Amino acid sequence: MPAPTNTLLIEGSFSELADEFAQYVDAVRKSDAASLQADISPLLEPLRQQEQTDSEPDRKQRDEVLKKIVSAATVLNSAPEKEITPAYNLLIHLIHQASEPDMFLSRICAYLSKPIASSPQFGPSLAISILSTIFNTLGDADSSRFHVLLAIVAVIRQAASAAAFEALKPQLTAQLPAWLSAWELDDEETQRLHLAVVDAAQAAGDQELAQTHIIQALQTIPAAQAAAPASRDLAVRALTAALTHPAVFDFTPLTASDAVQALRASDATLFELLEVFTADTLDAYEAFIQSTPLATISGGVLADAGDALQTKMRLLTLASLAASTPSRSLPYATIASALRVPDADVEKWVIDTIRAGLVEGKLSQLRSELLVHRATYRVFGEKQWAEVQGRLMVWRRSLEHVLATVRSERERFVRESIQAAQAAEEGAKSGDNKGGKPIDRRPRQPQASQPSAPVEAVAE
Repeated sequence: MPAPTNTLLIEGSFSELADEFAQYVDAVRKSDAASLQADISPLLEPLRQQEQTDSEPDRKQRDEVLKKIVSAATVLNSAPEKEITPAYNLLIHLIHQASEPDMFLSRICAYLSKPIASSPQFGPSLAISILSTIFNTLGDADSSRFHVLLAIVAVIRQAASAAAFEALKPQLTAQLPAWLSAWELDDEETQRLHLAVVDAAQAAGDQELAQTHIIQALQTIPAAQAAAPASRDLAVRALTAALTHPAVFDFTPLTASDAVQALRASDATLFELLEVFTADTLDAYEAFIQSTPLATISGGVLADAGDALQTKMRLLTLASLAASTPSRSLPYATIASALRVPDADVEKWVIDTIRAGLVEGKLSQLRSELLVHRATYRVFGEKQWAEVQGRLMVWRRSLEHVLATVRSERERFVRESIQAAQAAEEGAKSGDNKGGKPIDRRPRQPQASQPSAPVEAVAE
């Protein structure tokens, strides 16, 4: 898998290594065909002389050698399993010494995208490992990485390896936006990469990531090409995937696409179905199906999706019902009527809607109602803004009532405190003047003590 940039360390001059690689290719061929070694020897002689004199290497001469070597390298896919990786590593080292490695790396990626005949079981793993080595020996901003990543994704898709895709997924999630920016790809190349990821994700069973990248592929279509046949096909594919995906309930990214908007003219019934899922309820969906069977929409792309679409429409209908209920209390009977289900199935549908993240609430079996805590708005227009305004006014009035109650209680508390203080002071005054006489608060003078009588002595 792609990792931090690294370098291949292989000892030897270009002429020595090229000659060694040619000998190996001739050994793998095992045929009487023309020898690659003999074919490139005349081209290597000038390079040997340059290497001996430490002269500046003639990269154009190297390119001529590499053209013959890379053309013959297709035989490496039939080499013994243990020798495939070392042989490709040597070839990659040689290619990096070309004047323009890109013209050779794209062919190597094409070879590795094909099955490795000598290792049917471990061939995909070997190919991914070699391609990752190529990717990691290139600079971060090197646009050749684009072709290498395409090859990696193609191998994973062909192998339908969920494990390999899971190993690549963190890189796609965290690094791909930065890579696309550094590589400066045009819209067509960016779309090609996103669609390759979509195919690999679907092969690995990751429908969520596939949906993310197909939307990103849609966003690469210029407005001027929105009605082109290729754009129409991609828009139909993206819209079909979103409608049938059990976890996609937000269709805003689709309606914002110029290519999807162009379906109004080319696929009017499919676009009408999108509008039903964007804002309408089960009643509108059933009316649409009665007038327009699914098998007649855009060549029957949704012919087998009836159950999935009806299930999603019920969840969306319940979300809309919960969002538009002023009292935040939904009786079971109301839900059953809106979803066209028996009363006994109401709780199941409510739980499914909560699991989908469309509604938060609490079921009351005793009162047979759903107490809505939060509900997702499917569209947000003037009607929804009016509902928000109304709820804010109710909230404001409630806060004003609470504030008035708090203010009234505070005033009552202050008033009662003052009255209690006054009553305590009056009580203290009345206690000190209980006999009705004025109280003399002047300080009293101390009284002089009386002299005692003389003691008479008694004679015996």
